[in-house]
Amino acid sequence: MKNNEFYSIENYKEAFSFALQAHGKQETPNGLPYSFHIVSVTNEIINSLFFQKFSFDEANIAIACALLHDINEDTPYKVSNCLLNLENIKIIEKGVEALTKNSSLPKQEQMQDSLNRLKKQPVYVQMVKLADRITNLDPAPLFWNKEKRKKYVDEAKLILDTLGDSNLYLADKLQQKIQNYKIDTVMDKFDNDISDDYLVFYAEDSYLLLDKNHSNYLTTFKALNRLNSYLKKEYNIELFRVNLTNDYFKNIESKDLNKYEKRVSMGYIVQKLNEKDLLNLNKQIDNIVEKYITTVFEGEKCFFI
Repeated sequence: MKNNEFYSIENYKEAFSFALQAHGKQETPNGLPYSFHIVSVTNEIINSLFFQKFSFDEANIAIACALLHDINEDTPYKVSNCLLNLENIKIIEKGVEALTKNSSLPKQEQMQDSLNRLKKQPVYVQMVKLADRITNLDPAPLFWNKEKRKKYVDEAKLILDTLGDSNLYLADKLQQKIQNYKIDTVMDKFDNDISDDYLVFYAEDSYLLLDKNHSNYLTTFKALNRLNSYLKKEYNIELFRVNLTNDYFKNIESKDLNKYEKRVSMGYIVQKLNEKDLLNLNKQIDNIVEKYITTVFEGEKCFFI
């Protein structure tokens, strides 16, 4: 410990300023600036320093890894390629690398591979993964379905089983998060539990409903969401309008289906695209539109008509 400090403020500012620049305008799944996630994970690490003692250098490494943990995975940058003025930068680089999933592996193998690599890292690096999952076990994004929520909490249990010994305070907190995590229900805007069977997109004076229990649901939802954002930005076309809650979708239960009688299908989306001649086979088709619309076509069966 230097000057009776738990960690270096200068190191914190150096790592955090780089993280802010690297993540840019990225947002969390709940629509918050990505800095909210970074600071939340780092605060969990800082709080844990009061319960499990580490040296000044070890604390700085843990905090830097927390601030930088998603750089390699979610931005165009690599920590190892950037000139960061941080002490013990080589240890930090290796720590962030271990915290990064290997995208060349099948998706179902990526987490276990990262955990295997983290087990070879010092405990003050391992515990960043506990802090990350504690932060991410807040209420799930509204567009997640039961299957996605269950997989996520199962993954949290694997993280806890593998790395729980790295920090008992964080392990206990993660255990509590797992126990309190809602899988079968979500909360509506009045904090009431509802069984979310369908997700509704608001399309002008009509609605597009997606069956959240369909096997293609999540893939189709993401394609629709990204297509809508891209069309709005590039062509000033809005497939789905923004409602008063500043979202263009909401969860509903089966018993509420009758409230959404006027429903749209794939034909509505094709019609909107053709307003700008975007599906004209006689001309060059926008590659991004083509990618998203192909995915939506493949998932059309989860539209509830």
